[in-house]
Amino acid sequence: MERFVPNPVFVLADGPFVDPALVEPHGAAAGVELRRALLETPAAVAAATAGADGVLVVTNPLPRELIEAFAPSVRIIGRAGVGLDAIDLDAARERGIAVFHTPDYCIDEVATHTLALALGLNRKLVQGDAVVRADWTDWRALAPVAPLSEQTVGIVGVGRIGQAVAARFAPFVRELLAFDPWSDVELPGVRRVGEIGELLAGSDVVTLHLPLTADTDRLIDAEALARMKPTALLVNVSRGGLIDEQALAQALREGRLAGAGLDVLASEPPPADHPLLNAPNVLLSPHFAWYSTGSEQRVWSSTLDGMLAVLGERAPAAGRVAVAAGAPA
Repeated sequence: MERFVPNPVFVLADGPFVDPALVEPHGAAAGVELRRALLETPAAVAAATAGADGVLVVTNPLPRELIEAFAPSVRIIGRAGVGLDAIDLDAARERGIAVFHTPDYCIDEVATHTLALALGLNRKLVQGDAVVRADWTDWRALAPVAPLSEQTVGIVGVGRIGQAVAARFAPFVRELLAFDPWSDVELPGVRRVGEIGELLAGSDVVTLHLPLTADTDRLIDAEALARMKPTALLVNVSRGGLIDEQALAQALREGRLAGAGLDVLASEPPPADHPLLNAPNVLLSPHFAWYSTGSEQRVWSSTLDGMLAVLGERAPAAGRVAVAAGAPA
């Protein structure tokens, strides 16, 4: 039997990805009262969540100490986005609080952004722009550029986004490799390898599509980078913590890697002295691979609708329940 939740109240965590002019109409359409608040300390969280049914976050961290400060009325956390590494799922589970997220709202956008970064690096578009502005005739300074049609792309992680990336790269490259010990999916035209070292050594472009967990933290470290070809490119649109950034910067400076395209960094925004801001042959974007006008609308409507469905004990039309509601452990 479906449960009716009258006049639900969600606390919306303020942050750089929250545009009230966009979010509030979605809340009104869903019949939700949104309370904007900074959720940075237990005291602030306790005050903001008093009487609230849910908490809605984008990139805002929710460690144990903040979740334990939730008012007793809070029954769900909604993550308007894909990854859950910033939310202490065990703490939510112990409080009997459901956790809902939207891992499928921006598959096309992220996959396309991955291809764009790889193509931009391969064709040296940033360096080419600089040549035009300094000396148009000095195009030879951009050499060499390897034909993408003769190259191998290695995809680390073949979930929804990794699969979409494979489909986009297929017309451009000679071979596609995949490594993912957490999935047994087989993709047509993609050769699975059993060890990440084999993928790293055999790929001209390596692209990362994994969540950040204890198993994947700094997966690409100095040892992994040493396995890659000095002519190879590394692309990361997943989580900055997948890469040892200091080791990557050093490899780029020493010419042991040809380039890196990064939409994510371990610390966002990065400090002025971040090692990759001044490393050579780095193409950066501000964690917006997820973005299009369509995906920005989808993430808010899907998250709010999904949170209401979970509270009403219905199956969400989109998104995923990562932690089910239940009695506190």
